[in-house]
Amino acid sequence: MVEIARPKLDERSYKNAVLYFIKYCNNKYLHATKLNKLLYYLDFVYFRDHKKSVTGDVYIHQGYGPVPSRVDEILAGLKNEGAIDTEAVSNNDAEMINFSLKDDSKFDETVFSSDQKKLLKQICDEFGNWPTEKIVAQTHLEAPWFYSKPYEVVDYAYARDIDFFK
Repeated sequence: MVEIARPKLDERSYKNAVLYFIKYCNNKYLHATKLNKLLYYLDFVYFRDHKKSVTGDVYIHQGYGPVPSRVDEILAGLKNEGAIDTEAVSNNDAEMINFSLKDDSKFDETVFSSDQKKLLKQICDEFGNWPTEKIVAQTHLEAPWFYSKPYEVVDYAYARDIDFFK
């Protein structure tokens, strides 16, 4: 049996990563599914380069790609704290959740190292204008998702095979 790398959750970094993406990658394409993929690239690329993730979450292999296991809890916390607003919108018979920053003072960029800030910016620059469908398709090509099984934890060990941001 293969042992799967499981990081420790860093709630402060996690919340601020979500706020960063909402603040700097918020465009017509940023819905819950895309946010999940941005978090995936943040954690897995950072793990590839530094042997630890930023948020500390584990990702589950779902139909739309890797999904952070604790993202709903983090989003609910941010909403309860008054940091973000959420809005359900219909799009082609599917309901999507949009995010907006409600209270900018809740965002603390100082929690990130210079390497983490650089990666956050690179992720927004690369994927900011990608539609959700395109980033979902891209995550399906990546080794961590490809080598995991449906509904199982995606192994951080495969992060070494991600080619973005090398």
